[in-house]
Amino acid sequence: MMTSSFRPPRWLRSPHLQTIGAAAPLFAPPRSHFVKEEETLRVPVGTDGHLHARVWWAATGAPAVVVLHGIAGSKDSHCCVRAAVALHRAGYHVVRLDMRGAGDSVVDAPSLYHAGLTTDLDLVVRHLADDPRIAGVLVLGFSGGGSQALKLAGEWGEAPPAGVLAVASISAPLDYTRVAARMDTLVCLPYRFHVLRGLVDRARAFAQHHPTRAHYRSADLDGIKRFRGYDGSIIVPMHGFDDVDRYYEEASSGPYLGNVRVPTLLIHAEDDPMVPIDSVRPWLAGASSAVRVQLSRHGGHIGWLAGLDEASWIKGWATREALAFFGAHAPARFGEHAASPVVA
Repeated sequence: MMTSSFRPPRWLRSPHLQTIGAAAPLFAPPRSHFVKEEETLRVPVGTDGHLHARVWWAATGAPAVVVLHGIAGSKDSHCCVRAAVALHRAGYHVVRLDMRGAGDSVVDAPSLYHAGLTTDLDLVVRHLADDPRIAGVLVLGFSGGGSQALKLAGEWGEAPPAGVLAVASISAPLDYTRVAARMDTLVCLPYRFHVLRGLVDRARAFAQHHPTRAHYRSADLDGIKRFRGYDGSIIVPMHGFDDVDRYYEEASSGPYLGNVRVPTLLIHAEDDPMVPIDSVRPWLAGASSAVRVQLSRHGGHIGWLAGLDEASWIKGWATREALAFFGAHAPARFGEHAASPVVA
């Protein structure tokens, strides 16, 4: 376990300012500003659905990074777009994935995703690993997407798919029982309002597109004010969990860290207001030697902002750590380039 030297300016040390600032629509302009070659990727899931992603292609023979959004987010979440810019500038193919029911994937999703649903990410990783233009696959997950990436790495255990190079998570919740309870407290009301509104809007869109697949009506969503209410009414019956507590237990990635064998980086801030460090630390002691833990005193939730310039947002501390880690595990001829400083 390593503690970082990240030191934001005094006026940016508040974990709430870090968290809210990272969600601000700054330095995340339309992707057309950054790339000329973009492709929409549709990967079949089940017998009647697809996952949607956007690919920014780099040079043939470069590794690809799957960027996975958090709960209630999408491939167009600001953190995903900023990270994609930094990764693409470093020479990687970048694949921003919409989990089932999120973003563009809602149109033909077989269901809404749940916090522990790793099968879709596994499907996309294997699909990319078979692409002759790609020399290995890496995964970068934010918040809930980071937890899915960690859980999948643990599920792979001794047998990850051929071509998987490394996994990195940023601000991942490892224990949904504790994190959901935290988010349902008064202190997290602004965060709960924002995230829950996104989840409810997504569930409403899913019901409109797939009225026969949703066991609820749009009107049923109006009274949901807490995560337990949403998960108990929408996710638990949709995916056949026994109850909310069982769902949180099965979806949590913490218990899987001991099984991880693929090189993995776990980045977390000790002042994270949404995923408190005391919900993370208990699981770190049992993590395998393949898991490198990088903690910082400051940073908030997906924050780590050091200023108001473009470089501080596009390639902030957490992104730089992920880039260096990926560079160390990419093919040798690519690693030196990927880990080198990038001019914003």
